Amino acid sequence: MSLDWQYATHRDVTVLTLTGHLGGETTARFVGAIDWVRPRATGPILLDVTGLVSWSDDGEAAIVDTARRLGSAEQPLALCGVGDLPTLVITANRLVPLSVYPDLDTALDALASQG
Repeated sequence: MSLDWQYATHRDVTVLTLTGHLGGETTARFVGAIDWVRPRATGPILLDVTGLVSWSDDGEAAIVDTARRLGSAEQPLALCGVGDLPTLVITANRLVPLSVYPDLDTALDALASQG
C-alpha cells in the first residue's frame, strides 16, 4: 500500500494531509513530505491522518520522531483525525511535544487561535 500527501493552508495553519498507509518503506516518503513542508510553514504543522487506512508501529514512531525533531518552538507538530488508528507509541510517550485533536475543525480552531 502506498502513502500520498497533500499540503494546504487553512486559516493560516499549515496542514499536511496523509492518505493510504504509513509504515515500512512509506516512512521515508512521510519524512520527505515533512522536509518539503517545513520551510513553507510559518507556524505549527498540522498532520491530518483522517485519510490513513492504517499505520504500522514504524509509521507511528515516525510521527513521534518528527514531533521530537520539530520540537515545540516555532513549528510544533499537531495531529488530528486519528480515529481508530492504534496510538500506543503516541499515548505512551508524554514527553513528545505533540498536540492531538479529534478532527480537523477542532485542530484548526485551537491552532488558529494561537497565531
